Amino acid sequence: MRKDRLAALSDGLIGMLARSFREEQTPRVDDRLVRVVRIIVEQYNGDVRAFVESGRCRVEVIQKAEAMPGNRSEATWQRF
Repeated sequence: MRKDRLAALSDGLIGMLARSFREEQTPRVDDRLVRVVRIIVEQYNGDVRAFVESGRCRVEVIQKAEAMPGNRSEATWQRF
């Protein structure tokens, strides 16, 4: 019987922490989404495809720079 109570208490605490974590994370996700939408609208005139392509291009440039001998990946990241 004691194990059942302990398990129920544990499940309750885990559930409470999970809910709290989700509620805490939601504003951060919303803030990031707002920033991305603002960038798309302001810098890319609402062209989502151009925004995605620019991200792909950056990733390719960084990957190529990291593959080069004697790379300076920190300097590469600072350019973006």
